[in-house]
Amino acid sequence: MNPNIGALGLTVILIVATVIISLAARLANTTATDFYLAGRRVNYFINASAICGDYFSAASFLGVAGAVYASGLDGVWFGAGFGAAFVPVLIFFASPIRRFGEYTIPDFLAARFQSPAARVLGVLAVQAVCIFYLVPQMVGAGATWQVLVGTGFLGMDAYTTGVVLTVTIMGFYVTAGGMRGTTWNQMVEFWILAAAMIALAALTFVYGFSYASALENVSKGPLTAPAAYQVRDLTSPGPDGRTPAELARSVMNREYWEAKIQPKLTDPEATVVVLIPQTSKITGQPMVFTEPGHRYSWLDQFSMVLALVLGTSGLPHIMNRYYTNPTGKVARWTTVAVLGMVGVFYIAASIVGLAGRAMIPELAGQITDHNLLRQVVSGVLVNSDSVMPFLAQALGGDLGLGVIAAGAFAAMFSTIGGLLLASAASWGHDLYDQFIAQDAPEWKKVAVGKAAVLLMSGVALAVGLGVPASGLMSAYPSLIALMVTWAFSVAGGFFVPVLLTSIWWKQITLTGALAGMIVGGGGSVLFIICNILRATRAVSPDSLVYWIGQLAFPAAITFPLAVAIIFVISYLDRRNLPSNIDEIWIRIHGTARERQQRRLERLSKTDPVRS
Repeated sequence: MNPNIGALGLTVILIVATVIISLAARLANTTATDFYLAGRRVNYFINASAICGDYFSAASFLGVAGAVYASGLDGVWFGAGFGAAFVPVLIFFASPIRRFGEYTIPDFLAARFQSPAARVLGVLAVQAVCIFYLVPQMVGAGATWQVLVGTGFLGMDAYTTGVVLTVTIMGFYVTAGGMRGTTWNQMVEFWILAAAMIALAALTFVYGFSYASALENVSKGPLTAPAAYQVRDLTSPGPDGRTPAELARSVMNREYWEAKIQPKLTDPEATVVVLIPQTSKITGQPMVFTEPGHRYSWLDQFSMVLALVLGTSGLPHIMNRYYTNPTGKVARWTTVAVLGMVGVFYIAASIVGLAGRAMIPELAGQITDHNLLRQVVSGVLVNSDSVMPFLAQALGGDLGLGVIAAGAFAAMFSTIGGLLLASAASWGHDLYDQFIAQDAPEWKKVAVGKAAVLLMSGVALAVGLGVPASGLMSAYPSLIALMVTWAFSVAGGFFVPVLLTSIWWKQITLTGALAGMIVGGGGSVLFIICNILRATRAVSPDSLVYWIGQLAFPAAITFPLAVAIIFVISYLDRRNLPSNIDEIWIRIHGTARERQQRRLERLSKTDPVRS
């Protein structure tokens, strides 16, 4: 298969740019603080851009528009959840986290509770979150290369090429550039992907798209989705007496049915892809674009949004970036800038999703890319995540598709870079520096951090290549968006309850904190494993695991349960508060003058000061 030259060319330019930036930054990584935190000298605009680059993964860039295209209002909730997630960060976390003055979330927990156990559990939680988040990024890298470039190299298929290339580039640029190079790269990558999203939204309006008219038109009939059937099943009556073929013919284009489907109906073993009208999981009635309930029940919908809104505050690759700001005030302004950027981005993504649903039936005849053309069934995309590439190719030709390809890889590169660095910081700083070699020279600390990046790059490669063989891609049609939400659920379970209470409640104890992390994070992982076993049919429908696994997103249960456990156990253990709780509180909430006064008092007593 010949590669798409526009997509391949702009992706190569992006890769070369990231390599150059990383090489330019490598000489600045002389200390551990430089490597992990860019010397704590990143201003609010650069850091806000880098946070957005870190945050906008493939699930945001391709997935939100795809979710709106496939699910209507359900998909809009993804964008709303992602976008609103920085409100809790702004209100509760950004400034106190930075004022406390550590390197990582495990560092914060260890200092807050004066406990190595809190650090170790925090490191394990960081690795769990990073792995959960790396899996969809690697799947996205392979799938995006497969769709947008369409060819493999060095004897590898297209999917494997995308995974291997992404891991290689990311391992290099994080190892060479550290946090400074990663910050610069993430800033550049954010503005590339943001410009691509906004340009595509604007291009739809240039070609006559009207938001209000499109929303009215696509909501007139039932929402449809592609489904694959063997002919014998397609023509067999269902519980209501109607065959899937009858349902499909009621919503499909007559000419398409007669040309593509009718000739295959004589072979009972043939497989055909048809459109099926969807039923709301909430009302049981035909699904409408402007109503919720396409994919999830009301509990899963609420739990999904809760996971997205709260989970961001526990993502280590996002929260670690606040330690790169020079002060708590700058961290707060960074979050304000992020809120503005994410708002514009997700509005544009929702516009693109609706535009795809309204315009693709008319644009299908203009597509020349065969990878994209064969995904259309009677005017509807088989893979909703292809809505942006499809619109870009139809409206902007190969150049338009190339811009979207560059934006998609920019999204994945920036997120994977942040994850590798966050994981490396927990291994290198939180374990090596604190337990193995506290007095190691700076060059050795940096070397350990780089080795940890390479180690996690190997893990990313393994999971990216292993997922297709696991059966998950067939069990979950929207695997990338789903797994990103799982990562938010795990982060929200492990870290958000304990961070929230640690920052705003003096009475939390070490025992309560550890119990809350185990219940919240461990419970989230347990629910997700049960859901996977259910979806892959690895357990009996009569089993407890199958029943537990019906909840796709566990945040609505695990988050309040973790908070309750923290309060109850801390109350029962209230005599074991940290002895220096007043000093800790000044570090978290005190003014600059109060913190300076406390430092002078400690210096006068010749006590060591930890900055």
